[in-house]
Amino acid sequence: MRGRLAYIRERLSTSVWLIPIGLCVLGAVLGLLMLSLDRYLGPEGTSLAPLAISLDSARQVLGVIASSIIGVGGVAFSITMVALTLTSGQYGPKILRSFLEDGLSKVTLGLFLGVYVYTLIVLAGYSQTDRPQLTVVVSLVLAFSALVAFVGFIHRTATDLQADNIIHRIGRQLQRTLRDLVAEDARSGRLEATRTWRRAARGHRPLAVASTAAGYVQTIDYGGLIAWCVTNDCVLQVRTRAGDFVVEGLCLFKIFGYNAEGTEDVVEQLNASIVVGPLRTPVEDPEYAITQLNQLAARALSPGINDPGTAITCVDWFTLGLSRIVDHDLPGCVFLDEDKRPRLLARGTSFQGILKAIYAPLRQFSKSDVAVTARLLESLYRLGTLTRRSGRLKALAQQAEQIWHQARRQPVSDEDIQDLHHRYIRLRSLLSVGHGSTQ
Repeated sequence: MRGRLAYIRERLSTSVWLIPIGLCVLGAVLGLLMLSLDRYLGPEGTSLAPLAISLDSARQVLGVIASSIIGVGGVAFSITMVALTLTSGQYGPKILRSFLEDGLSKVTLGLFLGVYVYTLIVLAGYSQTDRPQLTVVVSLVLAFSALVAFVGFIHRTATDLQADNIIHRIGRQLQRTLRDLVAEDARSGRLEATRTWRRAARGHRPLAVASTAAGYVQTIDYGGLIAWCVTNDCVLQVRTRAGDFVVEGLCLFKIFGYNAEGTEDVVEQLNASIVVGPLRTPVEDPEYAITQLNQLAARALSPGINDPGTAITCVDWFTLGLSRIVDHDLPGCVFLDEDKRPRLLARGTSFQGILKAIYAPLRQFSKSDVAVTARLLESLYRLGTLTRRSGRLKALAQQAEQIWHQARRQPVSDEDIQDLHHRYIRLRSLLSVGHGSTQ
């Protein structure tokens, strides 16, 4: 249930319509409230009485505000569309999510629409006996606020189109994702060793449950699956995870020890625990932000752009994100019930898998770029200084070995090869002295 709620929050946070519609409703409610207050207090009922104007003048002022506000709102909408188009064309369509998540553009557009709705409600609600004061003052304040928001929106849009700011935003998302991955509540009730689960599943004939939907896995309700296993006194293997693309008929679950008759309800119940959508999201997918940064690096290193500086910035943010988990335990792949009995075996996320998702594409993109290759080796060196776990150091050493073997096969100068070899030797010396756990 928590994963489904997180998916709903993700959909709402990246929707363009929610905040503008909400501000339009607030504008309508505020217009009705100000009309009622104007009539209830009367011409002399407030300290704003000196600002009271005639009905015709109020209508003219509100008419000017309404026409100008909706015009500037159209400009703001056009700028937003241009920014999204440029971003999609230059940095890739996967980067659009970071812009859709930004609330300032949606608040600015909603503020213009809300002020417009407010003025329309007030204009339509005036009677011949009214002497407006609060309604006009509030409309002026709202119009001024909308203009201030528009200036901030222009500044934010201009700065957000810079590659470093885009990488910064995605890098912070990666940090949050990896930090949540090693949080205490994410690791509670889970084991790394699979022996206990396999012992519980041994001797039972598995029952395969196929997918009834197609698309990217958004979230998986592990809590609900554990409760289902407890109710049916069985153990379960989940053969997919968030971020995977599934097709109809693909085996998603294997049930061991299920003795009830009939499987139609089982297929429906288990498939209901997985939310499938047309796009990948970062809700439970730790590799989502990794894919975005890799796409930025790939475009930066393409022959048409040839911008190794942007790729190096991506490597730096990858290093910062990995520093959050390089010396921490990751969640186990075996889920326990309340009685500490193994119930569910899931596809977990390993440190080696995250390293491969990051460095394998970067290594392929930068095979002919010495500067980026050198930064990759330096990134591994920095991570190696943050842990003494032999398992983590071994994983870092494997990536370093692959980067060096690829680099020395490239047609580069002897000086560059010597520099890369020096970095590799220093890194190998660091990684070969690690001691500790093998996680």
